[in-house]
Amino acid sequence: MLGRNIVFKKKYIAFFSITGIVLLTALIKVPCPVCDGSGKVSTAFGMENVYIADLKYDQKYLNMDFCMGYTLYKYTVNLTLTNSGSETATGWIKFVLKGLYEGNVLDIKYVGVEIPGASTVSNAFSVWFQTAFEIPPAVTVDAQVEFGGVTCLTCSGSGSVPVNVWLMAKGLKNNLQRIIRMEQEFKPPPYVIPLPPEGE
Repeated sequence: MLGRNIVFKKKYIAFFSITGIVLLTALIKVPCPVCDGSGKVSTAFGMENVYIADLKYDQKYLNMDFCMGYTLYKYTVNLTLTNSGSETATGWIKFVLKGLYEGNVLDIKYVGVEIPGASTVSNAFSVWFQTAFEIPPAVTVDAQVEFGGVTCLTCSGSGSVPVNVWLMAKGLKNNLQRIIRMEQEFKPPPYVIPLPPEGE
């Protein structure tokens, strides 16, 4: 009888131990291995190897239209991009119009780029920005490499997953990234060129 009770107790201990471990691995969250904890997966091929080597811009047009309630800016942006990878990179550059003193973002425009592997290219872009009329014209233009981040489906964009999911996702990282890229596409806002007043 005593032997049966010991076996019975061992079964309970084993059951609750395993249940506890399963619950802990489901409740403890760690950074998602598919998106490296960012909540986003890049859809731009090779853009992680691209950096901005030089940026120069020149304001070509400024129109503060009180009646329409906006200010239009046109810039020529000369951009030099370097691809340190061996394969052609395709993706986007994000141009950002910022307030010169506060650094706040006033408008954003995207342009598509393609940079051959192991090379440096220079391009000139004509970029239009539009802001509310009350924004002062003291602005600056910045450029950033855009990786085309889409929501990671493994962590639903939260950047973290339970430990028990992490084990599987770590082993299937490349496959999961490929599936996410197939199911989602990064679509920057369409670039609409503002129409300045006639005669300008």
